[in-house]
Amino acid sequence: MQHQRSIFVFKRLHLAIPLTLCVLCLSIALPTYFMQAHAQQANPATVNPNRLTLAFYYMWYSPSDWCRCHMSDLPTIRYKSSDTATVDRQLNWAAQAGISGFISSWWGAGDQTDKNFTTLLARSALLQKRTGDHFASTIYFESDAPRLQGKTNIVNSMRYLLAHYANSPYFLHWHGKPVIFIWDPLGGGRTLAEWASVRQQVDPRNQMIWSAEGVDMSLLSVFDGIHLFSAGYWGIQHGNMKAVDQGFRNKINAYNAAHHTHKIWAAGVLPGYDDTRVPGRKGTYKIARNNGATYRTSWDAAIASNPDWVTITSFNEWFEGAMIEPSVTYNTQYLNITQHYTHLWHG
Repeated sequence: MQHQRSIFVFKRLHLAIPLTLCVLCLSIALPTYFMQAHAQQANPATVNPNRLTLAFYYMWYSPSDWCRCHMSDLPTIRYKSSDTATVDRQLNWAAQAGISGFISSWWGAGDQTDKNFTTLLARSALLQKRTGDHFASTIYFESDAPRLQGKTNIVNSMRYLLAHYANSPYFLHWHGKPVIFIWDPLGGGRTLAEWASVRQQVDPRNQMIWSAEGVDMSLLSVFDGIHLFSAGYWGIQHGNMKAVDQGFRNKINAYNAAHHTHKIWAAGVLPGYDDTRVPGRKGTYKIARNNGATYRTSWDAAIASNPDWVTITSFNEWFEGAMIEPSVTYNTQYLNITQHYTHLWHG
């Protein structure tokens, strides 16, 4: 399955590609408030803090981005990511669906994604005051981003994250340790030796949790666990999703038994995928949604593998057609399905 990782090497650079903009003139109504269909609502009593459900999240959108010319669907409410009303709405939707926190794409200190992440933490504090829901997010360290190239920049960026965010109660912690997700650590010529050196400089006593994206179990020699942004989609394609997830669980169990560790298995779930309209991208493909069946299959397999965490790909990756955020085509269907499974998962 090593070849599966290569498909995703392209995924984080599409914002740097000039996009052909189109004028959108459809009037789209606000989505039906999806919780009205459910008597039971997610709240602090029903979210198990030891069973994290985390959704990959993107705060890079501007009004000019919303176009069918490079997206397979559109949101019911077209937005600007930096607007606090947008963040509040997304936090409400996610918390009510039983999501524990976001994994927010981060392109480096001073980037707009960094500024917007500060807003996310601040609005999460207001969410808790307003509803009682504790929502704790972390960053997705985008290893291919220009500001994060080279060991020195990686070290400085990790130290920045620790200094600016790690002490916030709305930054994700698990068993008292701050958590960071890292995209494709072995891509772009990066090596395990380089990451070992980074960790020795930034976190020599392993007081953080670093989750690496990838299928190579050698990652566990440096990182604290693995996750799959791909959500192991080949299992959906071949009809053996449960076997794929259980295979990763078994490999991590074997590693833990051999090394007396507790490395973390984060099982991924995917509603569907379609990046065929992203300009200039090679190796594009589709994973059909099948009216929610794909997402349910993905969730069933993830839970059956007894994961430590569950990650959702994604809350709002519209360019890649992998979102659960309310859309023109599906409205709140995928938030409803998410809520059903988070209740099962949280117990």
